[in-house]
Amino acid sequence: MNALKKLITDIVESSDIFVEDIKMSETGGTVKVICDTEKGIDSSLLVVLTRKILNNPEFDEKYAELYRLEVSSPGLDMPLTKLHHFKKNIGRDIELKHTCKDVKDPLRGTIEDVNEDELVLAVRIKKENSSVCIAMKDVVSATLRLKW
Repeated sequence: MNALKKLITDIVESSDIFVEDIKMSETGGTVKVICDTEKGIDSSLLVVLTRKILNNPEFDEKYAELYRLEVSSPGLDMPLTKLHHFKKNIGRDIELKHTCKDVKDPLRGTIEDVNEDELVLAVRIKKENSSVCIAMKDVVSATLRLKW
């Protein structure tokens, strides 16, 4: 399985696309590849990527008959855990889990800025708008919050 994951990762990342996850079904038969880019990914790019994997000679020879391939984008429920996840979602609302002792956990806010060292959230505390900085080393995970 590690050889299959490496092959798929090499194919995907040669197109400047991130592999967020590769999941193998427990019963066998399905490989689900979750991909994204800095600016997001659309269905036409997923189709191109699927064809690129399926048309790879090594995949075709070793795995095509054993596995059904699914290539998709991350869902809205996928946790934000990496720097590029946060960068891509600047301006969006999140719920953040962290280990910073001076700040409420979990924290809800809008991503204002992010870099390798810190995440800046616009939050509302006691009916006042303010910004909170959380060190990236203290970030555990975050999930997007939808506005309904």
